[in-house]
Amino acid sequence: MNIARFFTSIPSWALFALVVLICVLAAEAGAWMAERRGKKGIKEPDSPIGTAVGAILGLLAFMLGFTFSFTESRYGERKELVIEQANAISSCYLRSNLIPEKQKAPIRQYLREYLKILLQENLKAYGPNSNRNIQASIQGIAQLEALHALMWQQASTLTKEDMDSEIRTFFLDSLNDVINIYQERKTVSLIFRIPDVLWSSLILLSLLGTFVVGYQTGTFGTRRIVSIPLMAAAFALVIAMIADMDSTGPNRFEISQQPLIEVQQMMKKDSP
Repeated sequence: MNIARFFTSIPSWALFALVVLICVLAAEAGAWMAERRGKKGIKEPDSPIGTAVGAILGLLAFMLGFTFSFTESRYGERKELVIEQANAISSCYLRSNLIPEKQKAPIRQYLREYLKILLQENLKAYGPNSNRNIQASIQGIAQLEALHALMWQQASTLTKEDMDSEIRTFFLDSLNDVINIYQERKTVSLIFRIPDVLWSSLILLSLLGTFVVGYQTGTFGTRRIVSIPLMAAAFALVIAMIADMDSTGPNRFEISQQPLIEVQQMMKKDSP
């Protein structure tokens, strides 16, 4: 089972409710076990239990902070890459004015098609999570990479043209930037995700933390009706936010595509 895909594909409210539910159940299980042991006359010393609770909750807090920081950093990088991609496409389009018309016209047309595909709803983040959108994204990515080949095929013919070599290099560098930034953005969006082992660790630590808290309350013969659900809700809120930032699907922490839209508008104004 792909745990990362599961957590980033279900609605935020559903993930929040699921984490709260399993944490509360874990706390109840801990309290039940402590009460059962108490009825058998088994007494637990207070100090070791308190130490265990503090250690587990501290480790959970550290893991949540570490994962949140990792995800926030990746989210920020995704935003920066949109700007870089827009700048690269814009530069390549404008520099095409420097090359012969025979290559300029098809390359500009390819760039328009390229940007249109990028801005399609199912490709805004390179890979939304539903099965239907995954298939659409795969097709869109294949189209983008096919356009890379077509643009480079046209650019390679510039070596046969009688033109300044510096101008040719100037344009080829911009086309290289378009391709390289695309690869970087695709990698960050699709590959640099929170690994399954980290998701598993967060959930297990949340369960273990609420279990030992429940066990502690059961040992004292009290039930914290309000505090345990609130603690579970706090864990669930952070986990849901992490899943939202790690998700590439719509209606989450969506990355604005305005820089690319502005480039598209510039191309439309420049069209004959």
